[in-house]
Amino acid sequence: MGKIKKILFVQYRQDIKLKINIALMYFLSSLIIFSLFRFLFYIVYHDVFLSISPSDVVFSFIYGLRFDISVISMFLGFLIILLFIPFVQKSTKFLKICVLLMTFSITVLMLILSGDFFYFPEVNRHMTEELIMALADKEFIVKYTFQYYWWILSLIFLVNIFTIIKIFKCIDKKFDPKLVSLLKSVIIFIGSILFVILGIRENFSGRPINLDNAYSLTGNLKSVQLILNGVFTQIHTLGHKIGDTANEYPLSKAVENTQKLLLSSGEFIPDDKYPLMRQIKNPKKAKNYNVFVILLESWTPRYIDSLSNSTYGVTPNFDKIVKDGVVFTNAYANGTRSIFGMSASFLGVAMMPGVLREIERLEMMNNVSSMPEVFSRRGYSTMFAQSSPRDSLKMYDFSKNVLHVQESYAKEDIPVLMEYLYDLAFGYDYDLFDFVAKKVSGKWRQGHSFFVFSFTGSTHVGFSPTTKEFDKYPSTTNQNRYLNTLFYSDYSVGHLIGTAKKDGWFNDTIFIFMADHVVGSLNGSDNSGVEERFKIPFVIYAPKILKPQKIDYVVSQADLIPTIYHLMGVGKPFSALGTNALDKDANHFALINDGTNIIFVKNNDYIKHNRSMVTGTSLDRNSNEFKQMQETLLSLDKALTSLLRNNKWCKE
Repeated sequence: MGKIKKILFVQYRQDIKLKINIALMYFLSSLIIFSLFRFLFYIVYHDVFLSISPSDVVFSFIYGLRFDISVISMFLGFLIILLFIPFVQKSTKFLKICVLLMTFSITVLMLILSGDFFYFPEVNRHMTEELIMALADKEFIVKYTFQYYWWILSLIFLVNIFTIIKIFKCIDKKFDPKLVSLLKSVIIFIGSILFVILGIRENFSGRPINLDNAYSLTGNLKSVQLILNGVFTQIHTLGHKIGDTANEYPLSKAVENTQKLLLSSGEFIPDDKYPLMRQIKNPKKAKNYNVFVILLESWTPRYIDSLSNSTYGVTPNFDKIVKDGVVFTNAYANGTRSIFGMSASFLGVAMMPGVLREIERLEMMNNVSSMPEVFSRRGYSTMFAQSSPRDSLKMYDFSKNVLHVQESYAKEDIPVLMEYLYDLAFGYDYDLFDFVAKKVSGKWRQGHSFFVFSFTGSTHVGFSPTTKEFDKYPSTTNQNRYLNTLFYSDYSVGHLIGTAKKDGWFNDTIFIFMADHVVGSLNGSDNSGVEERFKIPFVIYAPKILKPQKIDYVVSQADLIPTIYHLMGVGKPFSALGTNALDKDANHFALINDGTNIIFVKNNDYIKHNRSMVTGTSLDRNSNEFKQMQETLLSLDKALTSLLRNNKWCKE
């Protein structure tokens, strides 16, 4: 006992005071940075938070500190604990190493917060799985960030270099290690551990602080966005496995409910091992019409005159298409990012929270329905083409290696045809359509039908001017810049249709126009409703094949595969979380990824769920319809994520 006492009270030199000052300075500085970003959110995007009362704003700022502390504790906690490890301190070297590591951590936090700040107006929510998208497209994202946001990177870098220099000088000046007992040092070390744990968890028992805590505090979803921060939402989203976040709905019941929802009277399940893979019983014989799918980057109904009764005047060509096409007035996107729209429309996979992390696995597994492969077997020429670079979304490689398109093209392959004012990061729509149209005209002259899936990019956020010819509005506002790029993109669509008519394949082609997602808030307006955020243009244009009509029931991007298969009489099995959009007797709905939430839309009502609780709805929560919609949402989510994870989504 005496020996232990002697060891505990042995004294050695440490500068405890300087360590505490460094730890507190970094912790409090981080808290100030988070609060500053919250303040910027509220000021810059004030219109989004107009419905929050002043008292709720104050509450959001105060309680938001708790979520900030949790994230800061995660990022700095280990380094704070490391700083207080008991040992003989003879020089400033260890302190300076800790300072460098802490500064690096704060730099990462600032970069994520900055990305979240610039991303927020596109979708009116904080980032969740977007970090995964950035990692998957790291080469492209790095180039894009340095091209458009070099100034914020420079500012963050300079601020942190200045901070390091100042703190190093302070350490050199104030470093004064004094004799401290081992017992006191151990107590401080244990105290630092407890401080970090409490910062992350809020208490020593029960669940750590999480996203549910924010939703349980207030019924106002905009207050929730003010309380939370982008670092917290990403950490807590990425910290869960695919589909396991509190969705405890029984899998067998979920699959049964989903089958009832998806199966039409003319379909059957050909293989019980793949319970959501369907097949058309007696496919109608159809002529080998060409199929040309155009996924439109950020096209939004409110800016299309024929869909919104507006007078912007930037979509004259698309307005003609709407007039003579099959128009779906209640079409919804699967999410707010291009990868969601691409996955839902091209693959039939409505990405739910967590599914984005499976992209790398999907590239390896070949367990998705491949429209190009099906049409190739029918003797079609198949093609994928995007205006953006090859490393954007990885679809250039994915289309070749997984979906087995015969030809795949990207920005690098497409000749530049106009004298553009800028090098558009996401490519040129006119050049894309001219390039593809010439390719398929050659196929058509050789007697080949074709299937094309194309993806535009000129209307991507950034809205760089194209040529002076398309400066319909003064480039003084973000909305005007978007309208000008939309004007150019619409002109490009007109060129595609004109080429099809001139080269003789228009009459035998089914054009399908669908947006990948809507554009974010452009003019400071409150763009937070489900319809405003997710309703997209969707038109099937084949005036020589299909009679013009307007369809008002709910449809979604995931309806594309079953619609094409029924329209073209395809008898091969397929998997898609949607139904035939042209079948008025089918069950029509939309399932939407809203960051950490899932939205289910049916009959123009919606329910929003985060897998553990309802976070918003248009229905009476005591109604039977509300209960049924909640059960359907959980069933769809459970069935989709579980079957994807277990490789039971679709048979090769």
